[in-house]
Amino acid sequence: MKVKVNNSYSELFEMKTVVRQGDPLSALLFSVVLDSVVTNLEVQGNITTRLKQICTYADDIVIIGRTKQILIDTFCKLKYEALNAGLIVNNNKTKYLFCTRKTIHPTYINTGEEQFEQVNSFNL
Repeated sequence: MKVKVNNSYSELFEMKTVVRQGDPLSALLFSVVLDSVVTNLEVQGNITTRLKQICTYADDIVIIGRTKQILIDTFCKLKYEALNAGLIVNNNKTKYLFCTRKTIHPTYINTGEEQFEQVNSFNL
């Protein structure tokens, strides 16, 4: 394994131990990797000046998009960047919320590979 620091890679070294879930270091390492994934999505500014916005808290990610297509495209890029970093998106826990004043019937959103359920609210 190599580590990249200041655009330079370290010497090759062997990993002999792993960080287990629940270890205090695992949360820090996860946050560092997730920050790198979100940074690669190139989302800057705020929702008033952009078509999309990303909010993260612990292992939860919220994608805010002005259109369904922006939402789908951003999710697909998030999934790609996450896989490149060794993370997997849990499709069973992925939902979407459509905010409108109109009455709408629940539907699914299709990314081409996955289909996500629409919900009326998110439970915390």
